[in-house]
Amino acid sequence: MNTFGQLVQRHARVRGSAPAYVDHRRRTTWQDIHLNSDALGRYMRELGVSSGDRVGIVSPDCVEVAEVFYACAKIGALRVGLNGRLAARELAQLVDDSAPAVLFVHARYGAMVEAALLESAQKPVVIGMHDGHPFLLDYTECLTQAAGSDPLPHTPNDHLMICYTTGSTGLPKGAVYQHEAMLRSTQAIALAEGANHDDVWLHAMPASGVPIMHLLRNVVHGSKTVIVGDWDPAAALALIQQEKTTITVLVPTMLASLVTSGRASDFDLSSMRQWGYGASPLPPSMVREAARVLGGKLLQMYGTTELMGMSMMLFPSEHELAIRERPGLLSSAGRPLPYVDVRIVDDEMRDVPAGEVGELLIRTEFVTSGYWNAPEKYAEAVKDGWLCTGDIARQDEDGYLYLSDRAKFRIKTGGYNVFPTEIENVIAEHEAVREVCVVGLPDEKWGDRIHAVVSVRAGFSLTPDDVRAFCRDKIASFKIPKTVEIWDEIPKGPTGKIQKRSVIDSYLQAS
Repeated sequence: MNTFGQLVQRHARVRGSAPAYVDHRRRTTWQDIHLNSDALGRYMRELGVSSGDRVGIVSPDCVEVAEVFYACAKIGALRVGLNGRLAARELAQLVDDSAPAVLFVHARYGAMVEAALLESAQKPVVIGMHDGHPFLLDYTECLTQAAGSDPLPHTPNDHLMICYTTGSTGLPKGAVYQHEAMLRSTQAIALAEGANHDDVWLHAMPASGVPIMHLLRNVVHGSKTVIVGDWDPAAALALIQQEKTTITVLVPTMLASLVTSGRASDFDLSSMRQWGYGASPLPPSMVREAARVLGGKLLQMYGTTELMGMSMMLFPSEHELAIRERPGLLSSAGRPLPYVDVRIVDDEMRDVPAGEVGELLIRTEFVTSGYWNAPEKYAEAVKDGWLCTGDIARQDEDGYLYLSDRAKFRIKTGGYNVFPTEIENVIAEHEAVREVCVVGLPDEKWGDRIHAVVSVRAGFSLTPDDVRAFCRDKIASFKIPKTVEIWDEIPKGPTGKIQKRSVIDSYLQAS
């Protein structure tokens, strides 16, 4: 089968001096990436790691994340991305579940990982990365010890990676990615994005989860990726100007922060030909503002952890059509890609007519092959080849999908079904609103009480009454939030997605 390791080896042979990955510490070529991933693979084999073993990594995004991934691909180990923002107890649960033979740990998370390993039954070999880590083995020293002129024999495994879900509906589930399917998915998405050898990728989404697919996109053509690291809008804009990046994929909160920072006009962004965004909805008002402020073309993507990437897109030409004459399209997640089948079904798994809402089901060859140690959960999620996404959606007669919300966040108030996204889109139109999150809270009278949490843009002021008044002539009265709170920051997960569950939990804990 074709493998990631073969692609890296080919780029090293054909364009070895071409830039591959850049972060704030290192600039590497494809020859560097090939030799370093070979050395890591050789070192892990000396430690006894064999095909099918798991290799964990706890790290912010940096060049080493890519090198570890390609090393795992070459020796047939399953790469396990672990989120460094977890509590020690949460990390210990994932270490126990995946049982890694080796664990790569960035110095930033050294103390937390030490605490997690005290709670875990597993005792992996730990390799520290970057200065200041507390571990005996050091990443750079391992590279030096295992360097060699003999090529590393590749022994790819059918499975390549375990990617944990966010755990928003319970304990995280480890989605198992097949090697060949993951590579084909990466290639298919790069093709859909119109990527080429000359592109310079700006990578900003945490690669501990499914966004690693974006970190790997440059391997398709042997192009260059610039890693942002910790997100800061001004720093990201400066990197775009400095490195002349051409393409990116951001979560909506990141894209919005570039717009609302007021700094975009301070930098030359003319190299950017495409701004991708996905992972959660972006209000249509912000889409229009992003197109005006940032220039370039906008591309919306929809996918889930279980899909190894993207399954539908709203392309730049469709954004332009929407802004010019068809504004309703800005609320769409796009149309399925050619290799994707979709259905919209009711609670009895029956297809609903076009235009009616139901649960979105997706079938593609890129659906994850299982959940690690959880076959019963996989059987619930994938039925007869169809992934039950848990997203409520409708599809129009032109094939465009419109996501109402996650089924678990549907609000039932006074006998009506209400979806938070619709209300969030309205509130986001207010010039003072930076971010908004709408949830349903338990209420004896209404069943669910619609509650909005809003953060305010710098230089503006806003009151709860202002928010409710703004909604009054724009949505039905039963959809207007009964209560509104102004927060400095709305909680977000590791990928930058707003965490509705955290907003709900903060209320429940206080009541």
